[in-house]
Amino acid sequence: MTTGTGDLAQTLISRWSRPARLVGVAFLALILLIPLQMVRSVIQERYQTYSGVVREIAGSWSGDQRVAGPILIVPYTEKVAVRDQFITPQGEKKVGERWETYERRAIILPELLSYDGSLAPEIRRRGIYRVQVYSADLEISAAFRDLQATIETLSSKERLEDIRWSEAVVGFGLSDPRGIVEVEGFEINGHSVQVRPGTTLSDVFPRGFHAPVGDVASDSLDVRLPINIRGSGGFRFLPLGATTRASIRSDWPHPSFVGDVLPAVREISDDGFSAEWTIPLLNRSYPQAWSNCMAVGIDEIEAGVRLFEPVALYDLVTRAVKYGLLFITLTFLTLGLIEFVMDTRLSLVQYLLIGVALALFFLLLIALAEHMGFATAYLLASATVVVINTLYCAAILPRRSLAAAVGGVLTAIYGILYTILRAEDYALLGGTLLLVVALTITMYFTRRIHNPRGA
Repeated sequence: MTTGTGDLAQTLISRWSRPARLVGVAFLALILLIPLQMVRSVIQERYQTYSGVVREIAGSWSGDQRVAGPILIVPYTEKVAVRDQFITPQGEKKVGERWETYERRAIILPELLSYDGSLAPEIRRRGIYRVQVYSADLEISAAFRDLQATIETLSSKERLEDIRWSEAVVGFGLSDPRGIVEVEGFEINGHSVQVRPGTTLSDVFPRGFHAPVGDVASDSLDVRLPINIRGSGGFRFLPLGATTRASIRSDWPHPSFVGDVLPAVREISDDGFSAEWTIPLLNRSYPQAWSNCMAVGIDEIEAGVRLFEPVALYDLVTRAVKYGLLFITLTFLTLGLIEFVMDTRLSLVQYLLIGVALALFFLLLIALAEHMGFATAYLLASATVVVINTLYCAAILPRRSLAAAVGGVLTAIYGILYTILRAEDYALLGGTLLLVVALTITMYFTRRIHNPRGA
């Protein structure tokens, strides 16, 4: 009886020991999500510090720039009929009409507006952090035509009293005037004019500058504005002309075109990019001219470019951490296959130590990448973890060739992950294919696990 009971116990242990170990190893893999989450928290903290540095540099350099204009602002007066009700001495209620003079300002947009410029990227440093900014050299030209007739359409010949051409100004909007480096050569009809702060029309252009038209006022104006500005992030413009043309160039090879209208022509190479926009009047809903008593939103449509940094450092590391559980799973699968094929066993503690070393890779990666760039940091961090785990496996496995196999698998996994991280558009596809390949290999080596005749 005792012998029978012992045989039964031995049979149960033999039958359930392998599934129990599989469950234990799977549980360890899930436990290792805790250090992975801690590493992710560290990365998030470092990213917030980096974002604070970006805001500080943008505060002293300049932020995202949006240019608008120029527009013409012309004061005029018009008569407006006002009806008054009154009661006569006889007690009759009557309505009388009188004329009052109102001060108005006509806001006139150009018939043709052209932006031609180049963006020169620069790197600013604060401690260990690098922030990309740019300097923009712009040549802006605008043509205003039939100004008398345009203002008359806002009023009427009968009501229009006076157009004060001598008080007209040309306004220019800029989202961050702190970025203005130089505005020299502002010309109206070929005459140089002096710029002054403020747009004189804060409800349309909250920030910017203006120049008085003065004695050069006429029924047509041609404006030329060379300007050098600084910015960070992106450069955008408002298509305020009846026809707006823009040509932007840069030696930055990774542009991201933003806004509501994409460039009609663009060329991107390793040496930089060039882009051209042609935006007609019909792309927007606001008119070419209106009075300041009307509410018009001119920022409903914009276009531009952002000097995009493809797969920035913290994005890369965060994406790598998302593959952490896959790393651990594939490594544990490799060790499990070695156990199965070689009929050897590793303790759960040994699995745990190998998993912790894998989690340490991501902390090494972010610590090194902040000082020497992602590629070099990835090479050093992965080499460190591969060497540690390979030497440890050489000590715990019966053959050194098996440890070399583990090292080879880890090297292949890190190499594949680097390719996936760099191939931004194919990251999901690459990760999925890696899982499919790992599952296929595992299925192949375990195809006879419950078939004793195939042993």
